[in-house]
Amino acid sequence: MTESHDPTPDAWAAVFARMAGVLLSEQTVTTVLELITSLAKDTLPGTDGSGITLVDETSNRSTSAATGRMVEHLDALQYELGEGPCLTAIRDVVAVRVDDLEVEERWPDWSRRAVELGMSSSLSVPLQYAGEMMGALKVYSTRPRVYTSDSEDILGRFADQAAILLANMHTLTAAEALNERLLRALRDRDLIATAKGIVMLRENLEADRAAQRLLESSVQRRIPVREVAAEIVASTHTETV
Repeated sequence: MTESHDPTPDAWAAVFARMAGVLLSEQTVTTVLELITSLAKDTLPGTDGSGITLVDETSNRSTSAATGRMVEHLDALQYELGEGPCLTAIRDVVAVRVDDLEVEERWPDWSRRAVELGMSSSLSVPLQYAGEMMGALKVYSTRPRVYTSDSEDILGRFADQAAILLANMHTLTAAEALNERLLRALRDRDLIATAKGIVMLRENLEADRAAQRLLESSVQRRIPVREVAAEIVASTHTETV
């Protein structure tokens, strides 16, 4: 019988502290994913490789982090064949444990290829947060019957924390993108206001008529108003040179 290796509370605290430290230092999503896979490999004894598969809104799957080329190869085979434990974990939203690939019958083609590559067992758990499916965290071993129900619990708790980190990183990225759009909108507004003022002075027009002139030019030339405004503002710099 495989021995239980449930980490102590202090060990879990250290794991989560390292994960939280990445978020606090505002590293990239790639850095977070690489740390998660590394910690997953180190946390579960007997593990030879770990990886994360992410799915997007259109259900496209990609290995976003892996501890080695072998993991990337095993994942790529799943995507190519359309079968495997990681894909099942994502589709059915359940933990999927493989005790011995030599006798595994659920994914015959993938299992055979994985055995040829030297793998014997695996464990995959879904990554989800607030009902959103993000992908799966998985570990592989070259030995059979490495993972137990304790392993499922450990990797499941690990995946919960990973999903929270990913959700927070996505929220941060979305907030930064929104902030950039707002800043760009403010810059465009100021640029257009400046151009409108120039047109008012050059052609002795009221504000509404100057704004209409900018719009007319935009429609006629089929370019954004911002570009029309930029040209007008730039022309004043040329005139002063």
